[in-house]
Amino acid sequence: MGKISRISGPVVIAEDLEDIKMYDVVRVGEIGLIGEVIKIEGNRSTIQVYEDTSGIKPGEKVLNENHPLSVTLGPGLLGSIYDGIQRPLDVIREKTGDFIKRGYSASPLNTEKKWDFRALCKAGDEVTEGQILGEVQETGIINHKVMVPFGISGKVTQLKSGNFTINDIIGKIKTEKGEKEIKLSQEWPVRVARKVEKKLAPEVPLLTGQRVIDTFFPVAKGGTVAVPGPFGSGKCVSGKTPVLLGDSSEILIEDLFVQLKKTGVTEYGKDEQIVYLTKPLSLFSMVDGKIVRSTSSVIYRGKSSAMVNVKTESGRGVSVTPIHKLFVEYEGKISEKMAINIRPGDRIMSVGMNGSRERIDISRSEIDSYAKSPLNRMLQETVSGSTNIPLQIFSDVVVEVSVEMGDTYVYDLSVPDYGSNFIGGNGGIVLHNTVVQHQLSKWADSDIVVYVGCGERGNEMTEILTTFPELQDPRSGRPLMERTVLIANTSNMPVAAREASIYTGITIAEYYRDMGYNVALMADSTSRWAEALREISGRLEEMPGEEGYPAYLGRRLSEFYERSGNAIVKSNDERTGSITIVGAVSPPGGDISEPVSQNTLRVTRVFWALDASLASRRHFPSINWLNSYSLYQGDLLKWYSENIAKDWGSIYKESMGILQKESELQEVVQLVGFDALPEKEKSVLDIARMIREDFLQQSAFDDIDQYCSMEKQYGMISLILEMGRQQILALDKGFTMTQISSMPSREKISRMKEVPEDKFKDFQEQLRKEIIGDVAKLTEAQ
Repeated sequence: MGKISRISGPVVIAEDLEDIKMYDVVRVGEIGLIGEVIKIEGNRSTIQVYEDTSGIKPGEKVLNENHPLSVTLGPGLLGSIYDGIQRPLDVIREKTGDFIKRGYSASPLNTEKKWDFRALCKAGDEVTEGQILGEVQETGIINHKVMVPFGISGKVTQLKSGNFTINDIIGKIKTEKGEKEIKLSQEWPVRVARKVEKKLAPEVPLLTGQRVIDTFFPVAKGGTVAVPGPFGSGKCVSGKTPVLLGDSSEILIEDLFVQLKKTGVTEYGKDEQIVYLTKPLSLFSMVDGKIVRSTSSVIYRGKSSAMVNVKTESGRGVSVTPIHKLFVEYEGKISEKMAINIRPGDRIMSVGMNGSRERIDISRSEIDSYAKSPLNRMLQETVSGSTNIPLQIFSDVVVEVSVEMGDTYVYDLSVPDYGSNFIGGNGGIVLHNTVVQHQLSKWADSDIVVYVGCGERGNEMTEILTTFPELQDPRSGRPLMERTVLIANTSNMPVAAREASIYTGITIAEYYRDMGYNVALMADSTSRWAEALREISGRLEEMPGEEGYPAYLGRRLSEFYERSGNAIVKSNDERTGSITIVGAVSPPGGDISEPVSQNTLRVTRVFWALDASLASRRHFPSINWLNSYSLYQGDLLKWYSENIAKDWGSIYKESMGILQKESELQEVVQLVGFDALPEKEKSVLDIARMIREDFLQQSAFDDIDQYCSMEKQYGMISLILEMGRQQILALDKGFTMTQISSMPSREKISRMKEVPEDKFKDFQEQLRKEIIGDVAKLTEAQ
């Protein structure tokens, strides 16, 4: 047992620890905070602590647990929600309440639940490491393979089917070093990559159903992707938005930002500032149709190039960014709708306040009529230092929507208690404050999804935690959580735990890859992990690299992304599995020239450049086709040619050539005007517009358009290019684009998205004939 000699935030120096080794787990202080040894000099050990060190002091004990930071692997991982060091958050909440008690830990897997194990080997069989011994039906979607632990090979002396807990002995294997007991679970150190037999070339795409990705910027199974996007990404409100505080007073959010900045800790970026509050701010939020008390720990200011102004029948109003979501009532149900899609007549959720402090006149009869709806209930909130304040939710009719262009400051508040909204706006409107990040998780053709929320705002992670359990897996129709593991580590948690969360996530992903599954790991965001490395490095007084990041930042990022790949795993049956890593990067102000983005781009092979201006123009997915790239295009061409179409390569080159040509012509148009262009160049702009609006633009909220098969993608882009070729034929015969634009088949091009998958093949063939026929009729009538 050692003792604490020095404390510096999450870094603790301990002396006289016996038998200590690098990366050993230790318990720090009288309350037993969890930490990990990261440096040893003589009898002094440097420890990064994964919990808040407030209150511990020099002289307190430090206990060595004599094992590295490890995760427990076995049935029960899927559907679980963990923190960065694999503590089950739902279990801890049941035992300790909403806040994790420091030093408290619980078993990552349920030790009491019994699993139905079906043995696939028998006594006398020779087995090797990684070989499948049996199966457990872990969820309705995934069959869990129980494997021989690494380092064990020999003859099975005992193995039986039956119902077992994860700690029961299910069999024994006789090895050269004696008999080894086998359980349903096993331990693995997170910093050590699990071994594979051989890594394979990236030759099969990870299909996502998103056209801009699958057609233009595909990722291979086992590949790596960087997705840079600025903090906040523009889902904010204007500075003149009033915020309803917990004491029933209102303050403009821009004034609130100025006040809180004086006492909070500010993080600066290009055109944005993030203030971490030292004292929680009391707010109100809507949860299950009720107004409840909530708190905020972060306030943000950034910039937006456009705002949407919404006014309601009761006189309420708000100005938000185009992709900010408002809560809309339709047929007795509440859903979310982006502001740019709000229309007059929509009913958005607003808040009324009775008594002398009513913020806007609203008739008693109007409130009473809304109160009869099961959606609208009243909650008496007791506010410290004031009387009870009744707050009433009701659906308010939108009467006017307008869009205002031009750069303006925008603001956002985190709401870690509930994570979805706060009450603000002129008169009181329920305002969303996060964005859903589940399209890839839901639609990508991976078997397992591991989502790591690394240092993101508490409200964003809370939405993931509340949204994922409600999502449905489109292939099986069962809950998406049955093939998902969530790891939550938010910005207000100790920074050291961010590093652990990344390694915990990739180790769980490797475990399922070894079973032969294709795993997609979503890491959001590696920038927050890098910030944790920077803070720990600074407290260790190491020589800083660029912008204060440690000199080994690039190596750490490389080591993480190298754990991806498509591989033949260790086993006797040559099964394959893959891990695809999609790493979100949050560069300050969206400036990707900073060290984290640049080091990430050096080791990843796909870059999806999110573009705020595209989002402002209602173009989703907002991936910029001129700035993005995929280095897997050549590797995947053979697969596309054999499985989709032989001319896939030429289709891709022709499409990208048109988009690049459009970019060049836009500069000319700005100088001489569109009418001065030659007719063929007008045709290029026309076809490029079709590619952008009718192909690349895709709705995540439309039942038909939210997923597009490769066959339909090929058919859609082929029809657009066929239109381009036919237009050139007509232009060669002396027609103008004005004459060509009247062809009936052009209108059907814009409706391709609406055609269901099972009807598209017939639609494609019919439309192709109509395009050719329209041009023929045009020339015949000459």
